[in-house]
Amino acid sequence: MTSASSYEPIQRYLSGELGFEDALHAVTGLSVDRAALVGVLETLAADGGLANASLSYHDEKLLSESGFHEKPGAVAVMTVQRDVQLQQIISESLTVNEVAERLGVSTARVRQRIAARTLWSYLWGERRLMPAAQFTPSGVVPHMDEVISVLRPDSHPLEVHKILTVPQPSLTRKNGSPQSIADYLSRAPVSAEQLAQVLDLVNAASWSTV
Repeated sequence: MTSASSYEPIQRYLSGELGFEDALHAVTGLSVDRAALVGVLETLAADGGLANASLSYHDEKLLSESGFHEKPGAVAVMTVQRDVQLQQIISESLTVNEVAERLGVSTARVRQRIAARTLWSYLWGERRLMPAAQFTPSGVVPHMDEVISVLRPDSHPLEVHKILTVPQPSLTRKNGSPQSIADYLSRAPVSAEQLAQVLDLVNAASWSTV
């Protein structure tokens, strides 16, 4: 059922008052621009279109539990949402040169760290990119090498981004609010027990969709 809050932007889109990008943002909260949507279209074209699009086990389970399995547009909505988020992650990711500049090392050293799995990277086309969530403004999130060591080797960039950035109810600081793994490790030193808890969360999340 369409909620009252999402009904208005849909009607404004149908009337021509809102463009598609603005309507999508109003309904889903996703901030997208045309460049990101072009990336979505290219991904869908490469997959052969929505008719052949496949969902991960996790996405299928989420749809079923949410009651969307009977809605014909559910797969399309989830596919587009996933691809918009992926395009945002790609646009925010750092290149080897950018990481080398941030860390004050050579590009060769960055590639050595990638090979040693102390930095996590992925290939997008011909570009080697690294998700921004593993970095601080001046370096690397503390203990990131240990986090990367328990990530599934074939992890998808979207999975890694979510693991690092989604607030975890079991990770809290003084005010008691949930923190993401990246924030939790960045804000203050952690004990061996706290680090073990983080690594358990990463391991469970990384292997939950297999």
